[in-house]
Amino acid sequence: MDNIQIPNISISNFKCFKDFKVDSFKRFNLIFGKNSVGKTNFLEALHIYSDMFNSNTIIASFLQRDIPLNNNLELIFHNFDYSKPINIKTTKKELNIYPIESLEIAPLDGIYYQVKNNDGKTIKLPLLINSNRKLDNSFMSINNNVILNNKTILSSIVNYPLFHFSFFNDSNYKENRFKINIIEGFDKIQNLKMDKIVVDCLKPIIPNLQSIRISSNKICEADIGLNRYLSLNALGNGILKIFNYIVNTLFVPDGVLLIDEIDNGFHYSSLSNLWISLFKVCYTNNVQLFATTHSYECIKAFNDVYNEVKNKYNSNDDIQGIRIEADKEEKYYPVIYNSEELNNAMDNWEVR
Repeated sequence: MDNIQIPNISISNFKCFKDFKVDSFKRFNLIFGKNSVGKTNFLEALHIYSDMFNSNTIIASFLQRDIPLNNNLELIFHNFDYSKPINIKTTKKELNIYPIESLEIAPLDGIYYQVKNNDGKTIKLPLLINSNRKLDNSFMSINNNVILNNKTILSSIVNYPLFHFSFFNDSNYKENRFKINIIEGFDKIQNLKMDKIVVDCLKPIIPNLQSIRISSNKICEADIGLNRYLSLNALGNGILKIFNYIVNTLFVPDGVLLIDEIDNGFHYSSLSNLWISLFKVCYTNNVQLFATTHSYECIKAFNDVYNEVKNKYNSNDDIQGIRIEADKEEKYYPVIYNSEELNNAMDNWEVR
């Protein structure tokens, strides 16, 4: 597994995780467990790790839950205890997140990411929710700002992400924005002359698909050999969402795809199609996948489809299930399942 970007993870003092680690990841990792065991928090930690040279990545978790940043930054620390830093690390790289305590009444004026840059020098990247706060010259300079809830959030971006990645969560699926993103994404794919790859990744589930285009009224349409184009939405449950995953995966070659609640919006009968397409595009583009689910049917489709297609990709051990459990003290820990163990264990699970 030398060609995957995130080989393992250790997470400390982040949200629900006091201490949590997974010793080894595969190319395809499906995370599940009961409600409120930290599945989304786990993906957020992977997201922050992937983009550790950008101190505003933490904003995404507030946007997803519609929580204002103002006076709420301490929520990212386990039990709101910011006397200890957040630590997220792999055998490749390490990130620490420290508080910037307020000089006035509010608990925090911001946070900062402490990482080593490509030269091995330790740097500090601030995110400030109090735009009047002045920092000393031990911090990297502020070079980015966004307006949230009529408040200016200042941050520092000093480098590209560690690798290409894409993170899908609920905030991606506001209907109008979702459709605009699909059109914009596929338009870029066409300009790069990569649209044939999209068609090839959909062919296993739409065998007579010949081409895809953007219509004059900004709708993605498919040629399936009839005397007219059809909207992708007309070709079956979840096709447009699968199409979107494929398009975005092509933008993260040799990278990582993070999908929260991957089964959301799919009828159980279409989950096999989802996995057929994702296995194909991730193998084609050398992408590592992390996804969460509440669905027994999604886990079963994940395992069943992999066992059907693994020989095609010369694969034997590229998937794992990660069930997040909590003990009586509410300390979270992972239970790891390979493909055979997934098959044997599913009858005894509660996943919702």
